[in-house]
Order: sequence, then structure tokens, then C-alpha cells
Amino acid sequence: MEQSQLVHGSGQMRAQSISIQVSDREQCNAGCRFCISRTTPGTANVDRKSVKTCDMRRLRVGLGYAKQLGATHAILTGRADPTQEYEQYLCDLVSAAREYLPLVDMHTNGSLMLPGNPGQNLLKKLRDAGLTMITLSIAHQDQEKNRRLMAQKASAAGLIPIARDLGLLVRVSLVVNQKGVATLQELVDYIQAMGNLGAQMVVVREVWRPETYGDLNKVVADWNYENRIDIGPLQEDFHQIARDRRNTYGLREGNPLPWGTPVFLMGGVFKDPTHGVNITFARCEEANVGSVIKSIVHKPDGHGYRNWDHNGDILY
Repeated sequence: MEQSQLVHGSGQMRAQSISIQVSDREQCNAGCRFCISRTTPGTANVDRKSVKTCDMRRLRVGLGYAKQLGATHAILTGRADPTQEYEQYLCDLVSAAREYLPLVDMHTNGSLMLPGNPGQNLLKKLRDAGLTMITLSIAHQDQEKNRRLMAQKASAAGLIPIARDLGLLVRVSLVVNQKGVATLQELVDYIQAMGNLGAQMVVVREVWRPETYGDLNKVVADWNYENRIDIGPLQEDFHQIARDRRNTYGLREGNPLPWGTPVFLMGGVFKDPTHGVNITFARCEEANVGSVIKSIVHKPDGHGYRNWDHNGDILY
């Protein structure tokens, strides 16, 4: 039977991306105060001596499925930082993903890839394997504040110019909170600092406040409940500024994402006058819209799911 589209539930099913959980490892090399992984339902205490990784045969099933649904991105991610896995394995994942999809991203705190660290050559190897962009978690442009929020000696900001020199698109992920970037001016300062280093995209996120969590996650969950900031007002501030053509922030509205999320563009305010930054706000309550999946989650068990929350929501 010839069929170019898959149908599921309420109508034609589509996906924007596929998130590849590179392993079931949960012990990370950072200690982010707002860690989403340690408050995600279903988190278990995995034995670090028997880490399970993705079977390539099953991954190719997922990549083919994602391609059929129109996905454009594959994302290497996990409950711990992906760079903790073997270099060749990560390169194999990237290479396989590029066989099916045009864009491959990796979400990372970047710690192990900074100059002088064990993975300092990893980024180039991943680029050579087919990586097209990288998303770096950076909690604050100030090194000391970033260290306190992420428990890292050095910020991944140092990787931005390195990644740009390798020809990668660089996105920075910021989690706003009361102990870090909290106000409109602080957010603008952050974007300008990242843009001056060469970052081309910034995604502004909220801390995750789960309805349920295990005893081991209570410290993180309590911190999140205490320090969460609703990013809705910040997003509305951006709308108001962008609509004023006389604004001094170099800010204007762009085309929204497929699921309706607004996009903002900032330019003319960086050291390089030709540089521009793409800015989006990612709210916790954003979910799949109808039959459109923001990101299929491919787990090390070899199966794909509609989200991270429940293994009953299985796709293949």
C-alpha cells in the first residue's frame, strides 16, 4: 500500500523533530539547581555501571518514522549530559541521524568539551560526523553566578566562538529564575552577551514544577517551586517593545513556530553590526498540538514516545 503520510488519532500525524535519549544515565557532570531530569516523572535510580545506550537498528526505525512524519531535526539529549558517553558512539548517532534528517543538534552543558578538558576535540569530531548545530545550557552570563546555578567551574559560553568557527549554528538555552536572570533588563543583557560571543539563537525557558516527584528529587523540586518565574510577562514585554519601531533594543517580531510560539529577532545592537539573534520562549505547559508532535522521544529501550512523561504513550 502506497501512503506518504501517517494517520493517527485525530488526523494526519506530523512531527517537528526526534529527541534521542543517548543513554539511561542519570548521574550528570553538572549540578543544575533547576535540573528538569531529576523532577521528570518516571525517573529511576539507574546503576551507573550498566548504562544502557541506543541500539542502532532500533534507532534507524525511529529515524525513518520521524522522517515519514516530516521531522527536520534530530536532537541528541538525555537525563544526563550526552557528552558523558563514548565519542565514537555519539559520532555514530549523529552520522545515522544525518542519513535520514537534514539537521542534527545536541543539547549539552558543554563542560567536557571546553579547552583543556577530556572532550576538547569532541565537537569537531561530531561536526565531521554530521552535527549541524549545538544547544548550550548557560544559566547566566556572569561566570560566578553561572557556577552557583549549574555547579560548573567554567561556563559553556567559551564554546560559542569555537562552535561558530566549526560552522555550527549555536543556540543558547536559558532557564530564568529568581536566583539568576529574572528581569527584562537582565534578559536583554544576557542575549546581548551571548550574541556578542556569536550565539545565533536563544531559547528562554521556565523551571519545571512537577505535580509528582520522588524523594531523591525533592530538593530540586522545592527549589523550582520557590524560584520559578512565569515567562509570560517577559514574552509580553518583548511583544510590546518589538511593536515600537523606535525601540533601542533592536527587537522585532519574526514568523512564529509551527505550533504558534512567537519568535523575536534582535539585531543592530551587537559588536558585529551584521549579527542577529533569534529568540523564543518555551513555556512548560506547551504540549503537542493535536496530531503534531513537537519532538518524538526515542529512548534507549528502542521505542519512541510522544513525550518524556509516560511510557504508555508509545508510538513504535
